[in-house]
Amino acid sequence: MHIEKGNIVTYQDEPYIIVHVYTSDYIEIRRVGERFISRVILVHKSEVTDQSE
Repeated sequence: MHIEKGNIVTYQDEPYIIVHVYTSDYIEIRRVGERFISRVILVHKSEVTDQSE
């Protein structure tokens, strides 16, 4: 899986966009389609799946 800022991933069966990638294998994601700044979730890379695969 290739993780980088701007990629779309699936988390808990919903699409999320990667906002920030940390070197500690954690990423910040936010739900796709939300128009305004919404909550950002900090998750481990192993908890998401890349939608491009």
